[in-house]
Amino acid sequence: MRQIGNLLLAAAMVLCGLAPGVGGAQSFKAPVRIVVPQAPGGGTDIVARLLIPGLSRELGQTVIVENRPGASGQVGTQVVKNAPPDGSTVLFAVDHSLIIVPLTVPGVRYDVTTDFVPLGQAVRTFWTLIIPPNAAYSDFKGYLAAVKRDPMLRSYGVPLAGGAPSVIGNAIGKSAGVEMVQVPYQGSAPVLQNVLAGQVPAGLTGMPEAMAAHRSGKARVIAVSGTERSPLLADVPTFKELGVDGLGFHTFLGFFAPKGFPPALAQAFNAALRKALADPAAQEKIRQMALQPAPTTLEEANREVGEMTAFWKAALGARQ
Repeated sequence: MRQIGNLLLAAAMVLCGLAPGVGGAQSFKAPVRIVVPQAPGGGTDIVARLLIPGLSRELGQTVIVENRPGASGQVGTQVVKNAPPDGSTVLFAVDHSLIIVPLTVPGVRYDVTTDFVPLGQAVRTFWTLIIPPNAAYSDFKGYLAAVKRDPMLRSYGVPLAGGAPSVIGNAIGKSAGVEMVQVPYQGSAPVLQNVLAGQVPAGLTGMPEAMAAHRSGKARVIAVSGTERSPLLADVPTFKELGVDGLGFHTFLGFFAPKGFPPALAQAFNAALRKALADPAAQEKIRQMALQPAPTTLEEANREVGEMTAFWKAALGARQ
């Protein structure tokens, strides 16, 4: 009788969707496709592939990465927007392509707040202001004084036009009472190279690109974005500390699903992601890339997307 009772209980759990794996990880369609809207080998791609083993283990499904680069992330993002919300396709993207690109590029056909479901963040990083190692000044105060005095020092290299670099450059110019000049490059690597060579007086790059050069003495990071100092560059003050307002933002990499994604699947993916990020080996590799592990709940991810969207709309002067 006890055996029969156990069988009936198990059957009832299955029917109610309470049995282990039912209505959760096993509801994902294999293979789960993680679309990365950047080329293979870049930072976003590397982090995605780093998390694949943990996600596969926790979801109980094969997980693969599919790179769909193009148009500042628009191509891959559009692929996921148009995908069925059945657990087969998920986007892994930087906030720039999801939030800033639609605000700055005409004709973008997606909106992060209406077309996607945030599944959780993975990592975050910050923007850095770098100067050549042989500059006559060694800190932000000295840089600001030099910019006021010498128009030749008012240009700065950026890895992309618009977005965070423009906002930071404008804020620096406002603090100095001058107009700064943006010099666009194709990515952070050439920005760093030209700063090191003294071809451009300063540059704005992500922390992963700048940290190694700063630590080796090949360049100087004199300020970072964010509300508090990064533990990865604890010796560098934030713009906020230095009296420059409006630069308390960071950059994040996160997972998103198409609109209509079932809440149960979102919860299952978020739980799997947080477990994958809790792996000490994964955390160490992430930190070696000068990134910070940044797991969030679904509620935290939704709130941050809303806050970041509102911030960039105001910062970029976009109409709401």
